[in-house]
Amino acid sequence: MKKFTIVLLSVCVIMGMACSKKSENSGSNTPLVFTSLNASDTTMPVNGLISFTAVASGDGLSYHWTASYGSFIGSGSSVKWTVCHADKFFVTCEIRDVNGNSASKQCAIYVH
Repeated sequence: MKKFTIVLLSVCVIMGMACSKKSENSGSNTPLVFTSLNASDTTMPVNGLISFTAVASGDGLSYHWTASYGSFIGSGSSVKWTVCHADKFFVTCEIRDVNGNSASKQCAIYVH
């Protein structure tokens, strides 16, 4: 009985693998195009808020926001950013697609 169970389990595993459809590419090969990075303004007062929107096309896009200082509110293609002191700052958005491609753009913001 034990041998029968092992053979039956092996047959089920082999059949399951044979019925699985393997995907050659998880995306539809739409190239990543980072069209623009738009800021609602290029200057702001200390503790103000600026909105950023990244415009891009491609397969399964993910957005990664960074700044030389400050905090982001939100995620995805549109975020808000604030900072607690005056200076010139750089906000960067890097976009990645499911095929491993990436592109980035940067905005300079002057805080007074």
